[in-house]
Amino acid sequence: MKRVLTAAIAVPVVLLITIFSPNWFFAFAVGLVCALAVDEFLTLAEMKAIGRPDRWFLAPAALVAVAFIGGGDWVLTVFASSTIALLTVTIFSKPIETALGRVAAGLGSVAYCSLTLGFLLLIPRELMVGLFAIIWVGDTAAYYGGTAFGRHLLAPKISPKKTIEGAVAGLIGSVVAGVVAGFFLGEPGLRMAGISAATAIAGQLGDLAESVLKRSAGVKDSSSILPGHGGILDRLDSLFFAAPVFYWFFN
Repeated sequence: MKRVLTAAIAVPVVLLITIFSPNWFFAFAVGLVCALAVDEFLTLAEMKAIGRPDRWFLAPAALVAVAFIGGGDWVLTVFASSTIALLTVTIFSKPIETALGRVAAGLGSVAYCSLTLGFLLLIPRELMVGLFAIIWVGDTAAYYGGTAFGRHLLAPKISPKKTIEGAVAGLIGSVVAGVVAGFFLGEPGLRMAGISAATAIAGQLGDLAESVLKRSAGVKDSSSILPGHGGILDRLDSLFFAAPVFYWFFN
């Protein structure tokens, strides 16, 4: 019930922001989500005793995503500046024994969260609604398809509840959603089916990748910020991989 209620509230809010908000506000929203995702990533690293940068680093991590609104030069500049800032602070931080781990976790979090989700700022808003449909419908179809028909485990050591049948159901759901969205966007059905399939596969790989991180840290969810869904990483794991792939097809 919590899962359905959270989705019933979150989906309309996300769609309203995506469709109607000005560019600066949408960029701010993406940056804020990236900061929350980076914080969860760094918490996982801390659980493994790798170490993590202090929370000041969430601001540069968010700015890397926001920089996408200014183009590639801005992204590279902000990412390089964030790297320099992190290493500079590390020089004067203790303990020195965890310095390498803190830097690696910090840069890894930005690469995983900010440099992938930032692609949302490069995708036209109307196309982004199609991307969300592909991911959301695919996730829902995979969940319920796996629950109803799942017999063969997809990756038992990584995610013991995911099944091949669920993955296939998710792929079919994504393609159907993408074709329907493409009809309203004026995109040819066959082309949209191929884009949707590639995007869905990328999303499923993103889901498994985040499961690996959680399995490594020994936790079920990255946090409990979203009742019934876990954390930001749990909810956006597919989108981290899917957003760049979807963008490349329309670039």
